[in-house]
Amino acid sequence: MAGVKKLTDRFLIALFRRGKADYLPPSYLETEGGKVLAPGETDKLQELLADLTGKGILEEKEGEYKLLSDPYA
Repeated sequence: MAGVKKLTDRFLIALFRRGKADYLPPSYLETEGGKVLAPGETDKLQELLADLTGKGILEEKEGEYKLLSDPYA
């Protein structure tokens, strides 16, 4: 059922695990997340990416992000 989920760190990490490349651009995360997230949830993406990068879960390189560790694995 589309448009019923909230953007959480767990959801974002799941998108990284599904990604086909080591580094993923925010546009990919917005597109894939937008397929199932509630309207307006992707607006929080940049803030969540910055938060997870600060915690050492993600790495940012040239505007793209890589999952370094999965705290839910």
